[in-house]
Amino acid sequence: MMGITWLKQKQLPAMICTVTCFLFSTAAAAQITAVSTAQQLSFGAFSQGNSGGTVTVNASGTRSSTGDVILVNMGVSYFPAIFEVEAAQGTIINIVNGPDVPLNGSNGGSMQLHIGNADQTLPFVTTATPPARTSVKIGATLTVGARAANPPGNYSGTFSVTFIQE
Repeated sequence: MMGITWLKQKQLPAMICTVTCFLFSTAAAAQITAVSTAQQLSFGAFSQGNSGGTVTVNASGTRSSTGDVILVNMGVSYFPAIFEVEAAQGTIINIVNGPDVPLNGSNGGSMQLHIGNADQTLPFVTTATPPARTSVKIGATLTVGARAANPPGNYSGTFSVTFIQE
């Protein structure tokens, strides 16, 4: 999908990135009852120049860019991934991010996704009593190449996050 917007009298082809989150739970003695994805990671819409750069959505939901990547507001939201952990109150949990993964574009091209930090200090202690859940937000950084290597379109992929009971 290619979106066009006008920004300071320049026509900018935009890219929209959404990532599907897969997660794994290693639960000892069934302390971690469930981990679910409450919100998928999204970088929103942006445009890049000739040299590319990065787009980061941190765990608090703030978006920034480097290089000649221009963040555009085209009604496409950006937000961190949110996971909900159901475990006995007081369970100590650590998070291990999976490796960097490629996001493939609908019009060709591939960008590299690096999982960022969680909004919880690791390891963290669950505070909710089941069936309530403790929310964990996780951000990421997307490395965007030059326009020739990363044509405008939708980029998608999957990443893994492992929740480990300590």
